[in-house]
Amino acid sequence: MEFLKWVGVAVGAAVGGYYGQQLIGWWAGGAAGFVGVAIFLSLLLKGQWLMSILAFVAGFWALFSLIGEAPPAAKTPLSPASQAATPGSAQRAAQESLPAVAPASRAVRSDEPSPRPTALPESVTRDGAIRDCPQCPELVNIPPGSFQMGSTPGKAIAGRTVDAREGPVHRVSVASFAAGRHAVTRAEFSAFVQRTGHKTDAERDGGCFVWSSGEWALRAGTSWRNSLLKQADNHPVVCVSWDDAQAYVKWLSQETRRNYRLLSEAEREYVARAATTTLFWWGDELTPDKANYQTSAPDFQGSAKGPWRQSTTPVHQFDPNPFGLYQVHGNVWEWVQDCHHDSYQGAPANGSAWTEKCASPARVLRGGAWVGDPADLRASSRLWLSPAMRLQAAGFRVARDLTKP
Repeated sequence: MEFLKWVGVAVGAAVGGYYGQQLIGWWAGGAAGFVGVAIFLSLLLKGQWLMSILAFVAGFWALFSLIGEAPPAAKTPLSPASQAATPGSAQRAAQESLPAVAPASRAVRSDEPSPRPTALPESVTRDGAIRDCPQCPELVNIPPGSFQMGSTPGKAIAGRTVDAREGPVHRVSVASFAAGRHAVTRAEFSAFVQRTGHKTDAERDGGCFVWSSGEWALRAGTSWRNSLLKQADNHPVVCVSWDDAQAYVKWLSQETRRNYRLLSEAEREYVARAATTTLFWWGDELTPDKANYQTSAPDFQGSAKGPWRQSTTPVHQFDPNPFGLYQVHGNVWEWVQDCHHDSYQGAPANGSAWTEKCASPARVLRGGAWVGDPADLRASSRLWLSPAMRLQAAGFRVARDLTKP
């Protein structure tokens, strides 16, 4: 009988060691769990109740004090792609092909991603952008500041009367944060799908809305993989919904242990203006060498025409704005965090996302696109759609908080 008791102690200690290693992620957790359970059970068998309780408490304290203390080699590894020698080599590997994905799982919709407690170290590219992992989007630190958000309703701008939904003009102060240097690319989105098996709303619910014969129509079989546009992997991903964008930033947060999210509507207008007060960061007129837009639009006013590209362009095409961001006007509409409000009455003045007292569940997009009214490219122009809507002209850009979790 005595022998069986000590066999029980040994088995219990082994179980404690196994779970200690699983919890902590390295050998010290296993050792602490093994020794702690062995001492606890030994004292318990000897009838030393007080000492066994003290040993139990001390064991738990020792075990949990090891959390987060594992050496770098022992921490949970990223995917093989994320262990590439340089960001450039990983990006080239991701852009060689769009990989097949694992069986899909529906992403959990969440307005606020949940990062892990310890952030990975960021890297800086040769031209100064920030990248938190080889497959992560490039980021640029945005300086804090304040600006006049919106346009005056009823005022004639670019041959049209400003919509009342762009007013009233109000001052907003924005704290420093990191913004995506450009819209998320097909290659970057592909890395997310490969890792998670995410199935987009377009793939799950009948396709994407495409521009055909002068109108938008749902086309079966279309998605980010097959948008019917002439796209390469360095083009912005399209045919993705707000829900898909939320799944992507949640994954980035988990992958990097940092708080990724979509920009707020105020942040998006702030980075588009980049300390300017004109319609576009370079001035008040559109030209095809500055942005990708529909030059053939019949209601286009006051700017140079040229060949209409009828598709997206690479995300690094055209000059970056004074904040270092590419294509804040045109190419694709970009989802932001805010929900639909008919005006700025009651809007936050601190640059945060406005997600309360919504006029509808719709979510806001900013920036204009390769197709549609060119006036939509103005810094103050607004659009909102259902969070499950996916368009051949809509993608997204990411933001990341600068404070470490």
